Amino acid sequence: MSGTLPAWSFAGEFDRTTDMPRFDEPLRPQFHFTSQTGYINDPNGLFYLDGVYHLFFQRRTDSGKAWGHATSTDLVRWTQHDNAIWPQDGFQAYSGCAVVDWQNTSGFQTGEHPVVVAVFTSWGQGQSLAYSNDRGETWTRYEGNPVLRLPNDALKSYPLSARDPHVMWDAGRRRWAMVLYENLGSEVREGVARDEQGGFSLFESADLKAWTRLSHVPGFYVCPDVFELPVEGEDARVWVAMDWEKYAVGRFDSTTFTPTTAMRPLDFGRPQALSANQTWKHLPDGRVVQICWIRGGKYPGMPFDQQLSFPTELTLRRINDDLRLCKQPVAEIASLYGVVHEHNVMRVEPNQAVRIGGHTQSYDLEFELELEPGAVVNFVVLGQSIAVSSDAVAVGDQTGRPIEPVRQMRVLADRTSIEIYINEGETTMTFTVLPPDETAEVAFRVDGGGTIELKRVAWREVGSAWE
Repeated sequence: MSGTLPAWSFAGEFDRTTDMPRFDEPLRPQFHFTSQTGYINDPNGLFYLDGVYHLFFQRRTDSGKAWGHATSTDLVRWTQHDNAIWPQDGFQAYSGCAVVDWQNTSGFQTGEHPVVVAVFTSWGQGQSLAYSNDRGETWTRYEGNPVLRLPNDALKSYPLSARDPHVMWDAGRRRWAMVLYENLGSEVREGVARDEQGGFSLFESADLKAWTRLSHVPGFYVCPDVFELPVEGEDARVWVAMDWEKYAVGRFDSTTFTPTTAMRPLDFGRPQALSANQTWKHLPDGRVVQICWIRGGKYPGMPFDQQLSFPTELTLRRINDDLRLCKQPVAEIASLYGVVHEHNVMRVEPNQAVRIGGHTQSYDLEFELELEPGAVVNFVVLGQSIAVSSDAVAVGDQTGRPIEPVRQMRVLADRTSIEIYINEGETTMTFTVLPPDETAEVAFRVDGGGTIELKRVAWREVGSAWE
């Protein structure tokens, strides 16, 4: 099955005879990706080709998990297409990656366009391939699947079975490298966390079809991603490896990844709210852009279920002689800005409330602040109370503690999700919410004594990406 959705997929009035979504339903995020209908989870197979960003994602079908597909030219406005890779012979299409095979090492190319190859887990069978010769519009399964079969694959066990291949081109060795979650054990270890039972196995191939084992690094779980980033302000590039919710900085020598830091959480919001992290790489501007699944949201009465995070640009920053992965929303969000309220300096006294913004549930709030000792800034976003002190940001029972004192914050609010970036994204917090019926203006209030100085406060209305 292939082809594009009709024009009503992201526009037009709701048609009661065909149940077409409006994309302005009360709980529909306005600038985060959601499927027109149905449940989605992990992003898959991200690639960029000829000015188009391709996003694949896990979808439920009557026969099991499939790859959904959407495209964008700006990472903000998405067009959803028909499912790209479907279950086959009882084997579901689980998560994986996609690569542009510029040199046709696979031999799959038949036309003028470079062939794109998807590498994914056929759950219960092993790792499989599908390829596209029309820039991702239609896909053909490789007849020789699976291309990699491991002892635990048939078990269909989350702690034991290998899954979620991540493939990248190693120019130095002129080989493809695959990072794959794998558990080398033969049984589940009771009382041991899943991410402590397995790790990342590294394989290599000349043609994406025949794979040879190279090494294994313990301590990682599913959804691997490995990439290189420059260090801000330094003439250096460093490797990063991440699983579905943690990352480590280290060295990659084409045969193994060696962590040089401890594993660190990618997010400090509601537990496991942000997961299945994946990136677009090899972009013309050099950016590495991440998108994730915002997990566990509730959307009663809606035609869709679950949403993806807003795309963020990743950077490495040295803080107190320690490398930290930082992220900020991609600049393209500015194309959706509507009404903007800006203030240069606002001094807030104890028991004083300062209001800023408008009555909307989709906005981008950014500010710098200086807090006197003991002062706590409180404000509410989509019904969630946020308390900011000099060393922490607390949202309910979740707390984010940046390395340095809190001096800058950015908050993306979008009806049913909140994404918080502290100190230019050195620490982030992600939440799913059910918003209140009425939306109030953002109001800053100081508690605990002392005053605060808000600097460069900007509240920006974010319009719909679907219009």
